[in-house]
Amino acid sequence: MPSYAITGASRGIGFAFVDVLSRYPSNVVFALVRNTTSSPALTKLAESNKNVHIIKGDVTSTTELEEAAASISKITGGKLDVLVENAALVFGESAGITLMDLVGDAEKTKQFGKDLNTSVGDNVMSVVHTTNAFLPLIKKGDLKKIAVLSTGIADVDATLAWGMPGNVPYCVSKTAVNMIVAKYATQVKEDGVTIVAISPGLVLTSNEESFVQMYEALTQMFRKTKPDFEGPISPETSAVMMLETLKKLSVEDTGKFLSHHGNKEWL
Repeated sequence: MPSYAITGASRGIGFAFVDVLSRYPSNVVFALVRNTTSSPALTKLAESNKNVHIIKGDVTSTTELEEAAASISKITGGKLDVLVENAALVFGESAGITLMDLVGDAEKTKQFGKDLNTSVGDNVMSVVHTTNAFLPLIKKGDLKKIAVLSTGIADVDATLAWGMPGNVPYCVSKTAVNMIVAKYATQVKEDGVTIVAISPGLVLTSNEESFVQMYEALTQMFRKTKPDFEGPISPETSAVMMLETLKKLSVEDTGKFLSHHGNKEWL
């Protein structure tokens, strides 16, 4: 019975992972969330699928992550096959601010610096805390795989091709996450563990007007390199594609930064 743990599972891509994996009765799925009662959809999914377990696990809390790992260990007999690290911090207010916008604007610079430090700190250290908490279980698992969600806009070549100056805090934090994954890879490969950073593609995670407008702008930008790009995909489609990619990976792929296609095709 393959076991999966998904962080940030209350909504969006994280919830989609849990939903897709729960459809296979042989899977045991652990949905890690900050608040175990905040997602009616997840609660309903767990009630109708006995292979889904909702576990409290804030990725910024080492205590909660260690307790979550201990809880999962009791159910699985001390092991875990696949860990999907989906939880991340995104700053909407700073997304549209470019580095040149900071010139002569002390207030904007102060806020930008705060968001940058928090984004890098939380997004990087959450990966470290989560990986360290679950690595002992992963090493004892059969599949031994860890997928850390990143983003194609953290790719330097893609950023230059798209001419994308904004979203600095998030991009910088995810670029750092990619290096964290590579650093882990140098230590866990000998244990047969495959850890990769993977981009989900452009995913429509909200239908709020501000998000829809942002997706439209991103779609136009991405068409600079892919004129036939049709726009964002659904969380379910993204989750299915990433799971298929993850299934094909071996320990020789450990440390790589890949797209949901399993290559460097970010769209």
